[in-house]
Amino acid sequence: MKAWWILPNRDQRDDILASDGFTVRPLKEVLDPTRRPGGFSHGVPNELIQRCGLEAVSKILFAQKFPCWEGNKQLFFISTPAGIDSSGRVVHLGVLFILDAQERPRFDMPYVGLSSEDQAYARTLIHRMTSPAQDDFWVRSVRELAELPATSGPATNIALQRSVVPFLSLYDIGPGGLTRKSRFGRMRSLVAPEV
Repeated sequence: MKAWWILPNRDQRDDILASDGFTVRPLKEVLDPTRRPGGFSHGVPNELIQRCGLEAVSKILFAQKFPCWEGNKQLFFISTPAGIDSSGRVVHLGVLFILDAQERPRFDMPYVGLSSEDQAYARTLIHRMTSPAQDDFWVRSVRELAELPATSGPATNIALQRSVVPFLSLYDIGPGGLTRKSRFGRMRSLVAPEV
């Protein structure tokens, strides 16, 4: 397993930065843009922020899984909002995993080389993923995504209505909160309206 933090773009630079927890370099050196699968997002899609509302932004976890990427490798990415930049735009902290076919993401990455602000978000993300609250359905959705078999194809934990490529998705979000999709298209609500 290889893992990199994808750092918030607080300065609105052209390059998105990545870190192995110690050193920082451009994301394009970690994952060449020409090798990125269609629909890859390095942050929480704006449509999820709009659908959740600003009051629930801090709870969002967005994850993508690309099995069978470059042979038997898979990409797994998880992102969460990490504050706002000087213009008031939501920025994101993410973790990109490059995994072997049967590997699952492990949230034991170092983060000492991140800024103190980013360290706080990294610590929170790791804690949520390793010691989730019983009612944290965002974490549940990410864990279920990690367990999907490779034959499922590209998938996200939360359905995207405006995605440029089709993804299998396990959950949807609406006025009632997160909703688990069933195999047959029916859904059942899992959380209260607070999202």
